[in-house]
Amino acid sequence: MVSVILTTYNRAHLVMESIYSVLGQTHSDLELIIADDGSTDNTEELVQALPDPRIRYYKMPHTGRTAILKNAAIRLSKGELIAFIDSDDTWTENKLEKQVQLLHKHAHIGFSITDAFSYRSGVMLSPRTYTNRRGIEFASIFNRLKENRFVMYNPTLVMRRSCIEKTGWFNEDMFFCSDYHFNMRLAYHFDAGIIYESLLWRRMHDTNRSTLVSIENYEGFVQTFEYLYAHNMVSKKHLQKAKSHAYLNIGHAFKQQRNLPAARQHYWRSLKHNLLQPFCYLYLLKTLGSGVQSKR
Repeated sequence: MVSVILTTYNRAHLVMESIYSVLGQTHSDLELIIADDGSTDNTEELVQALPDPRIRYYKMPHTGRTAILKNAAIRLSKGELIAFIDSDDTWTENKLEKQVQLLHKHAHIGFSITDAFSYRSGVMLSPRTYTNRRGIEFASIFNRLKENRFVMYNPTLVMRRSCIEKTGWFNEDMFFCSDYHFNMRLAYHFDAGIIYESLLWRRMHDTNRSTLVSIENYEGFVQTFEYLYAHNMVSKKHLQKAKSHAYLNIGHAFKQQRNLPAARQHYWRSLKHNLLQPFCYLYLLKTLGSGVQSKR
């Protein structure tokens, strides 16, 4: 059995589509655990009206931390395999079937992930993420992740329950980036079975593309690498490189907000961790120039 964990908060207008995509899977031996972060809309009413006995709905006090919801749901789950889906995304009907078969046939892998479609307001943005890959690959993806050469979408993940014994739980102290933090630890300990086929539909919208979210995600990215370094999973070189990358992108985000002092501060922080970034000097000069012009 697969325990599918869906976390949600005030997404009654979207969550039903996600639920139906789980219940309609060709692999039907599953339970759907819905962990509601204290929604104040009619999510509970809609979910409780569904007659499918595979659904288990839990309304929890609002915390704003999906890690708390996921850990609680995992503890309540019964399946040998655990999968995750976001309340604004959907799966193709054969997603679980393909991944369960893969994990069943290949005992040496700890988890499976897939490619994804990305769309916004009904318009396809990208049919694939891994554009140069086809078929199935069995590999450790940790080095690719730490070098920012690979993307792992948590709603494509199906993992063995036994993985938790090595990876530990989701980090409940993190508001943002807890999925990335968990994925890095999972990829460090276990090989992946990667299906290079888009089996997830990622819905892009304003609430998951804001500049503020971007800044907080990069702060979580730094926190993740500090954890990995403290636990001897990455070298100091990779920690410095990660910090430089994160602060550069936080600088870009502040520049988009026209907060030039904050942008300059983060460009300087980026250079502090990696002086060999010619473009960072250029961005820094541009913010200085803009500041001079604005005073005139």
